[in-house]
Amino acid sequence: MAIFERTFPVELINDQVLDENPWFKDMLLDWRPAGDALHRDMPEAHKLDSSDRMLEDVPNHLRLAIRKDYLNLYRGGQSIAKIDFDKGGRLQAHIHNKYVYGDKGSGQAYVTLTSAGLLDQETSRLREYGGLADLHGWGATANKYVGKEKLFVDSIVSRNADTIDLEMALPAFSLDAEMRIAPRMDLVTLEPVGNCWRIVFWEAKLVTNAEARCKGDVILPKVISQLARYTTWLRQPNHIDLVAAAYRNACRLLVAFHGLAKRMNPGIETLGLGIVAAAAADAPPLLVDDKPRLLIDDRTSNLAFTNHGHLDKLRNTGLHVQMVRTLDQMTLEPRLCP
Repeated sequence: MAIFERTFPVELINDQVLDENPWFKDMLLDWRPAGDALHRDMPEAHKLDSSDRMLEDVPNHLRLAIRKDYLNLYRGGQSIAKIDFDKGGRLQAHIHNKYVYGDKGSGQAYVTLTSAGLLDQETSRLREYGGLADLHGWGATANKYVGKEKLFVDSIVSRNADTIDLEMALPAFSLDAEMRIAPRMDLVTLEPVGNCWRIVFWEAKLVTNAEARCKGDVILPKVISQLARYTTWLRQPNHIDLVAAAYRNACRLLVAFHGLAKRMNPGIETLGLGIVAAAAADAPPLLVDDKPRLLIDDRTSNLAFTNHGHLDKLRNTGLHVQMVRTLDQMTLEPRLCP
């Protein structure tokens, strides 16, 4: 059976750990929970949703995702830091060297940041963490690698407070060698269903993405088979239960980290109603929709996508497709049937 968990020893983060690791306090300070459109940080409220320059305009902007025994902090889909505890119980962050060293960084090596600081590339010695100037510098460098599709995803997160995960990968599971690759989904959200909450998976594509298009009536767009992998995985024995339990724990952890972050940023945006409800001790089990949904960014008004039948091909398979042409359409649509 595959393993899918969302865990982190948040109880180990006490006042001493926070004081010894100012970099972590800064990361929590810059965390923007889902649903925070950052209007108070921006000269024009619409920029977050309509401008590809958004990340440059807002230096203090990170999204937090919980994994199995570690955290990821993202900026426009780029992982700024992977945070965990080492074998000695020290809090540490792993940051890609291209963010820390800029043009002097290369390959896929990571720089480790601890209470002792991080490695200086020129002297090969540890140096102290340089405060928000360091963190925002890494973010500015990460901006260079952010694509339009990931900016679109971040804009969706900003308008949907019950987003509970980003860049989510399911464990590889298949009897077919070609399929033994962990599929990855852009967004995981919660939606209300009666007195319960349901986990929903979303894949996001630009309207120009070839994976959402195909020629002729026989071959289906590539995204259909991509999403079918998720349904296949979820329908294996016990997998739905694994996902439901993992994300209920993720909601509890999000509430715990929100409490820590509020100490650094008393004005932090509140968490979504679904997150808070799922974290409650007496919450019913989360439901899981085993059919992922598709978001298409059509804010460029690409008429050919509809006129050439690409949208119809997707929807005729039974796929839930949400077209986003205006800012209001960034609010995720619920599936009407239970």
